[in-house]
Amino acid sequence: MRFKLPFLPDKRGEEQPKRAYMVSPRIMDILTNLRVQSEKLKRTYHRLMARDKELFEACVRAEQELDRDRATIYANEIAQLRKMSRTILKSQISLEKVILRLETIKDFGDIMNALGPATKIIKRIQSELSGLVPEVAHNLRMVDEMLESVIVEAGSVTGATVSVMVADSEARRILEEASEIAAQRMNNQFPELPELLGSEERQRSKTPHSNPP
Repeated sequence: MRFKLPFLPDKRGEEQPKRAYMVSPRIMDILTNLRVQSEKLKRTYHRLMARDKELFEACVRAEQELDRDRATIYANEIAQLRKMSRTILKSQISLEKVILRLETIKDFGDIMNALGPATKIIKRIQSELSGLVPEVAHNLRMVDEMLESVIVEAGSVTGATVSVMVADSEARRILEEASEIAAQRMNNQFPELPELLGSEERQRSKTPHSNPP
């Protein structure tokens, strides 16, 4: 008598690792690209922080010298720079969250749950960075195309589809969380502008014909 049946479960058990292996190189390529773009955003953010420090010190000096016009110019430039910094920091944090989620993928079933929100987030980041960091925005567009390709591949193998509502909800939650973290970090890392500047500007707007000291 030949005992072949006990070996059948082992063969069936090999199917899932093969599927995971088939998609693994694609996911690894995507993760590598995302890590590179995240690092570029981090370096850009630190450069903006250094520039903010220079402008802030110049603004304070102008205030000390009672040069209100020059202080206002610096303050406006700082405000624009911090707006850019907040967008870049939020984008970088969002990419970190996408990377962390993709690193947990084990099989095709995980892909459909992870990549749906990931594509939504990357599209949003790409749009926000297009005018700030064009190189990163361009590279993220290529990453998004890779993600879409993997989703199609996974869907053709498993028959599963991505729920648009679920993907949108998860992406929105991640982006909101990243925005909150970015705001907290900005508050801790960027000093507040002198309050005197705003009060002086309001006073001058009330008395336009008065001469500055």
